[in-house]
Amino acid sequence: MSLCTSLKATVLLIALQLLVGCVSLQHWLAVSPLPVSQQTEQQQAVLSSMTSKVGQLDVNWPETSSKRALVNNHASFWAYKGQGQLLLDLGTAQSVSLNINGHVLSLSPSASLGKQLAFDIGSVTRNGLNQLALVDIQPLGASVRVVLPYPMLQDGSAEQAGFSLTELAQLDSLINREVAQGFPGAVLLIVKDGKVIKETAYGYANRYNSDGSPLANPEPMHSNTLFDLASNTKMYATNYAIMHLVQLGLLDVNLPIQHYINEYQGDGREQRLVRDLLYHNAGYPPEVHFHRPDNRHGAMFYSLNRERSMQLIASKVPFERERGTKSIYSDIDYMLLGLVIERITGKRQDDYLEHSLYQPMGLNNTLFNPLRKGVPITQIAATELDGNSRGGRVSFPADKGGIVRGNVHDEKARYAFDGVAGHAGLFSTARETARLAMLALHGGYNLTPVFSQAILQQFVRPSVSDHTMGLGWRTAVGGDLNWHFGPYASAYAFGHTGWTGTATLIDPYYGLVVVLLTNKKHSAVIAEGENSYYFAGDRFETGMYGSIMSKIYQAMH
Repeated sequence: MSLCTSLKATVLLIALQLLVGCVSLQHWLAVSPLPVSQQTEQQQAVLSSMTSKVGQLDVNWPETSSKRALVNNHASFWAYKGQGQLLLDLGTAQSVSLNINGHVLSLSPSASLGKQLAFDIGSVTRNGLNQLALVDIQPLGASVRVVLPYPMLQDGSAEQAGFSLTELAQLDSLINREVAQGFPGAVLLIVKDGKVIKETAYGYANRYNSDGSPLANPEPMHSNTLFDLASNTKMYATNYAIMHLVQLGLLDVNLPIQHYINEYQGDGREQRLVRDLLYHNAGYPPEVHFHRPDNRHGAMFYSLNRERSMQLIASKVPFERERGTKSIYSDIDYMLLGLVIERITGKRQDDYLEHSLYQPMGLNNTLFNPLRKGVPITQIAATELDGNSRGGRVSFPADKGGIVRGNVHDEKARYAFDGVAGHAGLFSTARETARLAMLALHGGYNLTPVFSQAILQQFVRPSVSDHTMGLGWRTAVGGDLNWHFGPYASAYAFGHTGWTGTATLIDPYYGLVVVLLTNKKHSAVIAEGENSYYFAGDRFETGMYGSIMSKIYQAMH
């Protein structure tokens, strides 16, 4: 009986189709999940046990592990309405019946189709958790492998997603009006229920000369422009690496940092735990200006060599407070987390992430030091106008001056850590950042598992001592961070911001992802009082995030 021409009369599916017509999808089982550098036989064994499965659900049915009949051969999976794939390896089965959300699919494929089949199940999926059960399999003793990939980004329509086109037009008008008033540029991408319903570029990737005068021929912003993500690096690079290493059993956030960095000793370091760094309550100062010989911690902390800088954070940077007190946001915390990653994996952080996460996900424009890796400078948004001088107010020997473009803006990351640090250095586009944000909703992408729902919940759950902080992530609980998330975000929302002008919001309650990337620091530095100044881009609504997020929620009906 051919699958293309005959489905049993009991089938309730209305529009089930093979993704590639009436042809089996070969080699999908050969897809490898995320790799990781291994250092010991024990770690290799852990990895081997993890990589035997692909997708968000990978089961061999029938099973008899439970004494409860309606527990065996039943499972849930994440999907969005109108989207989803089901992959089958039929093995010795001649016919299989599956129930998806109450719809029964009965299959008796012909031998010509092969054993590995892929189906579009979008006609029966729904937003959120979906139900799957094995109804029957023949002959007796046969088994089938069932795989459900993770959701992937798809293009969609704002109107079909329930957004007000009038409200979105008002949002466009707001940003375009600010560009007309001098704001440099932005890219805004909105994902609702797995579909990109808005991806818009505004203004200019490069608008001003070093002296602040307008360029004669400013370069327009494009949706595929790369941005310096600044402190969003902490989440989409460092946190993701940490979360995955926890998933693999190679890292325990409740262990002392010294367990992973042997030389982390003295002055109370032995009592500091990995989680203290993630919660920003290890007691470190917000930053140390390694790039300046006149830094306030003394000449011994001056370093323009990455290896020496790593040594300084591993054993020399002094504490300002006791551990476990109020969370004080600190770049030092994430520099140390970057070093933890490098000690566990045996690779530099950029090599590990680019080869183990970004490239397997097809993220070819998510990387550190993009200019060294072949990305044209014209594809990257410019940041500060005259080096790191703040309009001539700051000077240090390493500063190269000129428009900062394609090099990480953060002075510590650029000059003391060769562009690769746990707190800053990652570049990406809005769409690729959105794909990374999808990992925080589901734990994987397509057939690549990265971390479990248990790990996700562990890291995004608000701290009992500071409800605005998860393990690294910032949370919308309580409204304290409305300047970032806006006033309408749910209590489940989380995300992060970056100093250069980047903000991400992930709201599981609404199935919403927002990526707002701006180059707001590519603007004049303006004096304010005798000893104060600000970047002009910081004072626009687009560069302050909250109003943009508010308008997005207002448009969502």
